[in-house]
Amino acid sequence: MAIATPSAKSASPSFSLPAGRILGHVLFWIAFYFYDGPIASSIESDPGITIRVAAIDLPIKIAAAYFTLFLIDRYDGKSKPFRFYIYLFLSICFFGFTQRLLSYKVVYPIYYPDGLQHALLYPPKTIIETFGVYSVVAIVVVIHLARKWYTSQQERQQLKNDKLEAELKYLKAQVHPHFLFNTLNNLYSLTITDSKKAPDVVYKLSQLMSYMLYDSNKPFVPLQKEIDYIENYITLEKIRYEDRLDVSLNVLSDVQNVAIAPLLILPFVENSFKHGFSNDLGKVWVHIDILLNEGQLIIKVENSKGDSGNGQTSGIGLSNARKRLGLIYKDKHDLQILDEEKTYLVVLKLNPA
Repeated sequence: MAIATPSAKSASPSFSLPAGRILGHVLFWIAFYFYDGPIASSIESDPGITIRVAAIDLPIKIAAAYFTLFLIDRYDGKSKPFRFYIYLFLSICFFGFTQRLLSYKVVYPIYYPDGLQHALLYPPKTIIETFGVYSVVAIVVVIHLARKWYTSQQERQQLKNDKLEAELKYLKAQVHPHFLFNTLNNLYSLTITDSKKAPDVVYKLSQLMSYMLYDSNKPFVPLQKEIDYIENYITLEKIRYEDRLDVSLNVLSDVQNVAIAPLLILPFVENSFKHGFSNDLGKVWVHIDILLNEGQLIIKVENSKGDSGNGQTSGIGLSNARKRLGLIYKDKHDLQILDEEKTYLVVLKLNPA
């Protein structure tokens, strides 16, 4: 039986039934009555007696069940447990005696006169009457506690999901300023060395910003959009580095039906340019391969290392990428980073959406 959690605004917890669940409770008691009355009477010599007695007994069973649920919701097993057990014991005595009194004064004189041969407070009869009431209460309590446990698990899972979503939004938000900081630095360098290239950088940057604003808020995007985004980024780098840069982006499989978390590849590509060119006045190279192998997406980003290539495994971009992979593709990805003397290789394998 599903019972509403008491309102946080109430001075103390209280038992209540939401309107949406009243019908469920009514149907439960109707079903119980048919089991306790018409169905159980099918083996009796006089079914009518069992049907009528079940109707007479039903109100006490209902009252005992809901009072017990009231106690459970009020004390919830944590606050004042001693008081809870005292009230529970007293309520069992009360409803057990009430059932015995009802049987002795109403049911027995009409239907079972032989039952009057024992006194009202005859212990064996009182215990049997009490057990008859609380066998039903036990079923109701088990259903109620099972529903409370299920609801609690759902709420915990929802809180966990909300926390993960908030963390993902935070990490994704960090990608934007980190990328813009590097790109604006590039733009600043171009305005000093060759202002003619600055308009192209601004145009490409606007295309990248469009993707970041409108597509990156989605949980997943088509992989092709992510590839287009990387191509625009590479174009910006080519404008900046000209003939010094040897870059290739190879899509070796059909990726039309593949989806990926947005802005997931960028940190690895950006990292390769940042550290590959750092303090290196010669020609450098970056190779990016994207392919599908038996349903698994494989992304390889390899670059030559500049004079200060050491420490390439650190940085905000890579740190965020690792965290996002752990949140979005937990147990569904494999990230390998090979830091050699002359080259730096990132191999990311994941199961796409």
